[in-house]
Amino acid sequence: MRQVKWLVAGIGVVAMALGVGVLVQAQPGLSGEYKIGVLEPVTGNLAAEGKRHLEGMEIMRDLINERFGGVMGKKLVFVTGDAVDPTVAASEATRLATREGVNIITRTFSSTLCGAASEAASRQNVIYWETSCVDPRLTRRGLKNVYRTEIDGTGFGWYNIEFIAKHLAHRLGKKPNELKIAYLSEDSSYGQSVTESARQRAKQEFGMQEVAAEYYTFTTNDLTPVILKLKNANPDILHHIARDQDAILFWRQAREQNFDVKAVVHAGATGYGNPGFGKAFGNDANGPFALLEPGPGLIIEKFRPEGQRVERAFREAVKAKTGSDVLAGGHQLAGGGLWVLKLALDAAKTDDLDRFRAAVMSLDLPVGSAVNGWGVKFDETGQNSNARVQHYMLQWQNGSLVTVWPEEFTTNRAKWIPLGPWDQRK
Repeated sequence: MRQVKWLVAGIGVVAMALGVGVLVQAQPGLSGEYKIGVLEPVTGNLAAEGKRHLEGMEIMRDLINERFGGVMGKKLVFVTGDAVDPTVAASEATRLATREGVNIITRTFSSTLCGAASEAASRQNVIYWETSCVDPRLTRRGLKNVYRTEIDGTGFGWYNIEFIAKHLAHRLGKKPNELKIAYLSEDSSYGQSVTESARQRAKQEFGMQEVAAEYYTFTTNDLTPVILKLKNANPDILHHIARDQDAILFWRQAREQNFDVKAVVHAGATGYGNPGFGKAFGNDANGPFALLEPGPGLIIEKFRPEGQRVERAFREAVKAKTGSDVLAGGHQLAGGGLWVLKLALDAAKTDDLDRFRAAVMSLDLPVGSAVNGWGVKFDETGQNSNARVQHYMLQWQNGSLVTVWPEEFTTNRAKWIPLGPWDQRK
């Protein structure tokens, strides 16, 4: 009987690690603890988002321990550090590795912090597991112990063009190579990486016609000259990467200049993806698209069975903690990334650098297998594949961002294609 029990438990752990088969309830009594370091900016300018990401990590940690067998059969515990700026992020990563003795450090979420933190982790020969920061340089430094579960900035550009080519084009009655596309972006490393990735894929893979490409400093207080250039270029689609208030400024001045474009596509939780954009305009915000984590309208039943189970459990846990049915992007990125780390550790059964890396590289899970409907397939740089990290296009509709694409994953449908005159976007 004892042998049968061990066999059943072993099968459950293996199935979970591979992301296939059923997700079983945790066996009673985890054997010991497994400690990892978690870096977030919980004070300073990034504190609001840092705390949200940390909360998402904690919710998923508790779920893993209470319902999904911990990690490697042990209770997962955190030792935290406050990554208030790059210098502190590096020193805190060093402290976690040397004084706290962790072999894995995860997070910082921010592209301004992840480089310094991951370099410090690498110097201490520990694993750095990033779940959000989108700076493309993170996984391009030849560091074999650095991994990222989220797509990078180039991935956002990749997905934007995927949406334009495979959804917007036919809705506008055109082939992808008949589309005229203009690029507008704030000039940070994020804006540039998304934009240049989109430009390259649009031209090389789909033959889209680029009619303009403009960069600006996000603190500008007047985008009228740029808008007039775009108006003269007469694009079908505006690919606009904004930081914050610049999206609001552009939208207001575009209306003043009567600049009509058939569609506006953005990426990320800034600019058009920021709730502040909807608050600023109400129904006048109707129409723009923002590539984000899944929002209202998501059909969880379209996930694979193992993805459905963990997604529902995570959403229930987030609602119990926050009272909201709508998950914040920070919760989703943090929870999704920590879940993939659990799968990697369960598969490796160790944090030995070489054996852990071999386990990570062997993970091959299709879209719909994990939280957010993600799949998993890491390349040699430690970056999860664009095509596996399923992202969703959300659209502003009547004051809310709702999921509209991929259509098989949502009950909502994109509207205002083409956008049409300003007074008809109600």
